[in-house]
Parts: sequence; C-alpha cells; structure tokens
Amino acid sequence: MAERVVKVIKPTIAQINQEKKQRVAAYCRVSTDSGDQSNSFSAQLRYYSEYIKSNAEMEFVDIYADEGITGTCVNKRDEFKRMMKDASNGKLDRIFVKSVSRFARNSLECLESIRTLNSFGVTVLFENDNIDTKTMNSELILYVKSAFAQSEALAGSKRVATAIRMKMENGEFITCNAPYGYKLDKECHLSVVPEEAEIIKRIFKLYLSGNGIGKIVAILNGERIPNASGKWSVPGIRYILTNEKYIGDSLLQKTYTPQMLPLRNVPNKGELDRYYVANSHEGIVSKEDFELVQIRMKQVTTERKAPQKHFFTGLIECKECGWSYKKKNQNDVVYWVCSQKTMAGRSCDGKNISEEALKKAFVLMYNKLRRFEKVILDKTLSQLLNLREKVSGQNNEISQIDTEIASLCNKNNTYTELHTNGIIDDVSYLERTSELKYKITELRGKRVKLLNADEEERLIEDLKVLKETLDEYPNVILRFDNSLFSAIVDKVVVGSEKTVMFKLKGGLHFEVEMTEVI
Repeated sequence: MAERVVKVIKPTIAQINQEKKQRVAAYCRVSTDSGDQSNSFSAQLRYYSEYIKSNAEMEFVDIYADEGITGTCVNKRDEFKRMMKDASNGKLDRIFVKSVSRFARNSLECLESIRTLNSFGVTVLFENDNIDTKTMNSELILYVKSAFAQSEALAGSKRVATAIRMKMENGEFITCNAPYGYKLDKECHLSVVPEEAEIIKRIFKLYLSGNGIGKIVAILNGERIPNASGKWSVPGIRYILTNEKYIGDSLLQKTYTPQMLPLRNVPNKGELDRYYVANSHEGIVSKEDFELVQIRMKQVTTERKAPQKHFFTGLIECKECGWSYKKKNQNDVVYWVCSQKTMAGRSCDGKNISEEALKKAFVLMYNKLRRFEKVILDKTLSQLLNLREKVSGQNNEISQIDTEIASLCNKNNTYTELHTNGIIDDVSYLERTSELKYKITELRGKRVKLLNADEEERLIEDLKVLKETLDEYPNVILRFDNSLFSAIVDKVVVGSEKTVMFKLKGGLHFEVEMTEVI
C-alpha cells in the first residue's frame, strides 16, 4: 500500500479580499435651504469626497445627496432611492452617513432600509452616533436612535405649526402663494397685477350676469385669455369665485399637517380652528358682489335637480347692465326679463321681450342676412384677407411664447406641489417661484399684445365657418329653427329701446327693430 501524502493548499480568497478595495459611498441630506444648512450640505460633500479618496483601502463610488428634502418619507428622496438601487446592483460595499437623523427620521423605514442593505452585503457607518451595522449585534440601539430622530421630526413639525398658528391668531401670517390676480412683492405681501385683476372682475361680472361656470370657461378659452396653468377650467373658475382673497380678506389654516408620518398637508374640515383676517391686503372685487356670487352659487346648487334649462338661457344679454335675461311666465305668455330686476334692491331699464317676438326677430334677421349675404359677408371677408399679411409672421412667435410659458408653469406647479406636501419650506418655495412668476407675467403680457394684433386672422376663420354654415340652410325660412339659431348666433342683446341685436359668430352684428316684427 502506497504511503498517504497530504498536500496543503494555501488559501487565496483571504489574500484577494485583502487586496480588494472596499467600494464606499456617502449619503448626505439637509432638510432646508437656509444658509447654515447649505454650508453643512457643502461641507458634507467635501468631507466625504476627500476622506474616501484619501483612504488607500477604499474605492470612491459616489456621493448620494438629497438637498432641501424631508427625511420623514423615503419615497420623496430620489438620491436615497438611487443609492438603494446601486446597492441592489452590487455597486457598493459600505455607506458613510453623518447621523441616523440624516439617514431617516421614520424609525420603521430606517430599520427596513438597513435590513435591505444588509441583504445586499452593504454595511452602514453612522459617524456621529458611533453605530456600525458591520459590528452591530442588535438592532435595538439603531431603533432607539431612529425613534429619537422620528420624535424630533414630529416635535419640529409641531413647533413650526404652533409658530404659524400664533401668527395666524395675530393676523401676521404671510402667505407664500399668490392666487391669480396677485403677485408677491419683496416683503411677501400680496399686490394686485392690473391686467389679471381685470380678468378676475370680468369673471365675477359674467357669473352675476347669469353665465354658468362652464360658460365662463368656454368664453375665456374661446378668447384665448391667458392664465398661469394654461387653459381655464371649471375647478379653477370655482376657486376664483369662492376665494375670499379677491375681496382683500384671508381665511387662514385651510389645511394642516397631522402629527403622524409621513408629514403632509390635508384639508382642515373642522379638526382645527380657522382664522379669518379682514382687510389683509388690497381687494379686486367688492364685498357686495362677492356675497351675491356666494348666494347665487348656493341657489344653483339647490336648483341642480330642477328641469333642464331653457333653450335661450344664458344667450340673451341686457344692453343696459350686461346681465343675462331670465325666463318669466305671465298669463301663459313666456317673457324674458333682465335678471337684475329679479334681485332685491336692483333695477334696470332693459326692456322685457316675449319669446315669440324674439323668435320672429331672428327669422327676420336671418332672411335679411341671406338676401344681402354677398354684400355683407363676402365684402367683409375680402377686407380681412387683405390684412392677413400684416400678422402672418407673428404665429411662430406666439407658439414659442406658449412653449416657454408651459415650461415655466410646469416648474412652478412642481414647486407648488412640493410646498403643499411639505417637502420644501416657505423660504425655498418663495425663492424658487418668485422669479418664475415674474417671467410668466411678462410673457403673458407679450402674448396678449400679439394675440390682439392677430385678431383679424381669427375673424377670418370665424367668418369662413359662418359662411359654410349658412350654405347648409335654406335662403329663406318661415319659422324659428333651434339648430340654425345655435349654429350662427353667439348672443342676443336687448336694450332699453325697441331693438334687438343679434351677435353672430364671426363678429357680425345685426340689429332688428321690433316694429318690423309686429
């Protein structure tokens, strides 16, 4: 039997591990953009970059840095999520963090993140707390530290909320968001933007004149009136009509932040006091008109279950006061009356008109229009076409302005959402949005001027549509036609005299003497 021989094979993995450098990164976070915190943020970046690169046993991978972001919710920190993804992809061995409070202020998410990193073979060193997950035998100390950080975050939120609430009680709270029609001056006080204020006044006037919110949206969008978010919407108009800011008052603490993680604002539905500050800034509309709007909105809500509105509702306007006409029945005859007459303490000289007389006036107007169509429509259209060349070079400029405004509005909306959710503080929000709002206002003014200059182009297209519509109907009609009326009429204006004016699509106006109808 041959002699047994044992050969020792020396280990190689340990030697390789000794030669292999640790892939190290650092995670930094500051929760505000104030000067001191920004310096701390820069200091962290500089310290970890120099420390890791100067250590021969370490290989510098990256610095993951979340600036101006809350630590109470991991989902809001993009750099933290990027770090976790790199760890899962095997790019990291070790992570340096200044303290547990910089890593997370939510104790549950802190432990879950550490466990996840451990499963990837990544250790974490919390320098200030002297906690190293590489040598830590128990999660208890880490849990206690993160619980303290969580408690500190909630206490900090409560302190801020208390300070804000005290300012609200004293009427000293300064808003950090200016509604349409206002801008924030250097002292963060609301000041009126004249061109936007005129649109606000018009919105209130349109509503009090009998136009519904949907109709107002259609009017403003049809006239291409600019606003901060692009097109006008029903929620946007309703917000304006119910916002006390437009009479110079402020209702404070409409939202609040519950003391639970993650910290975020929610509507105040009676959980906390609200504070109404009268005369906090310059108003745009009168308090009387504002109250009338609130009354009418309640009436509309009550009347929603009523039968469908009449065909002429919202289409007949008073020449004397601008209000819409309302339907009235008297002795089985349908009349249309200025709606201002129906309100207590209001009067108007606008004449009442029977529905039958209105229909006959339309038939008369239509037949006259068709008889002189070539003289009226063709001549007007020809004149406008001759003016087209004057504005042909402006469409591209308007398009470029629209693109730039949309980009600025998206940025502004992003900051507003971050601020509303409590991710960025008041100071950061004001700094980042003030310049954006100034640029948007400047572009809006430029755009309005170009659109006014381009009015002829819009009229040309509207007149072409009107002409094509007329070709679909007979040259002479004997009775009123609902579909024809809707197709060519924008508004009917009734004054104090015995006349009715039909405003047609395309900007043409035709006046009919009521004596001709009778």
